[in-house]
Amino acid sequence: MAEAEVILAHSTFKNSKRCVALFRHLVDRALSGEQEGEKERTLGIEVFGRQPDYDTNAEPVVRMTANEIRKRLAQFYQESNHSAAVKIRLLPGTYLLQFDFPEQHMPAGVEPKRYAPEPIQAAEIVDSPTVRRRRVITPKLMGVAVLVFGILATAASLGYLRMARSELSQIWAPLLASPEPVIVCVGELNKAEANSDWARTDARMIADRTMPQTPLVRTEFPAVPFVDVAVSSRITSWLTAHHKQSSIRGSSGLTLKELRQGPVVLIGAFDNPWALVLLSNLRYHVRVDPDTQEEWIEDTQKLSEREWRGSGLLGFQDTSTDYAIITRVLDQDTGKWILAVGGLGMHGTEAGAELLLDSEYAKLLPPEVLSSKKNFQVVVGTTVIGGNTGTPRILAFYIW
Repeated sequence: MAEAEVILAHSTFKNSKRCVALFRHLVDRALSGEQEGEKERTLGIEVFGRQPDYDTNAEPVVRMTANEIRKRLAQFYQESNHSAAVKIRLLPGTYLLQFDFPEQHMPAGVEPKRYAPEPIQAAEIVDSPTVRRRRVITPKLMGVAVLVFGILATAASLGYLRMARSELSQIWAPLLASPEPVIVCVGELNKAEANSDWARTDARMIADRTMPQTPLVRTEFPAVPFVDVAVSSRITSWLTAHHKQSSIRGSSGLTLKELRQGPVVLIGAFDNPWALVLLSNLRYHVRVDPDTQEEWIEDTQKLSEREWRGSGLLGFQDTSTDYAIITRVLDQDTGKWILAVGGLGMHGTEAGAELLLDSEYAKLLPPEVLSSKKNFQVVVGTTVIGGNTGTPRILAFYIW
């Protein structure tokens, strides 16, 4: 199809070999009328050369590439000035393409074939800002799940499941080597629900590094951002797959004493007071103006600059940029390793998490960071288009 070739030749696509390969495959299958049964595992095998028994949860290359295709298609149709005879969409929650024909290009007497999203396997659910599907388990799927679990259990017992010295394992090495379980801490302070003085409170925490000795208790029900919940769930699943015990805890229920009992993963920035308190003395840290509520990432070596500022745009029609900080540090206050990812907004947190959890994105990290056994910080940027988080970009890093 000519429209597909125009898309693939555009700068938004041609620089990503994974997106080109998967998109071309889906177009070919759709045009041949064979796309009804597209499954994540099948695509991983046919498009990316994965083994038939590969773990789709530990290596979600198909899901991540599909999400990336949706973002790039949105960017293509937003930036492109050509008049398309057909608009191609990758339906949320599926691996099915939909072809939308403008009325003036509709073939006479022909209705375009449209595919309704079908329930997909639990391991194949694709995140979308507008579609969240329930997991559907059929008897057939249950049988497959039991079989796969049996294969993995047998492999583990025979010693075939071992952690390769990959980019991800290098990032997580200090936490995996610790004998104590990992605490995954998510923030519970939601600015949208807090009083108007939240910026002043956060600014004071950052400036004074006030170390609470008692839990940060809220009188109302805690509110946890959805992205933080999703990231924490992926982290605990990854740790479990690598034989590491972990637990998810809300920031309001944690004390400094508990944080000294083992390594900690901090998720979020302004919504997580422990991230503000424990990380605000490092080179890169988040800041907020108590009067204007402007948010930015500060570089202590360039205090006069505010290059990495939050735009405050969250609408699905807006195009903006979000930023995040990834930190791995042997903390002086707890004496334990901390791995933290926090964005100025939810999209920054999501983009930063991809570098920590996706084997393909982890390769974007500088070799100096990956090979380091020391503390490091990485500043990440991402373009947000129509409410979708784009590919993470490395803007700066520091090792000490």
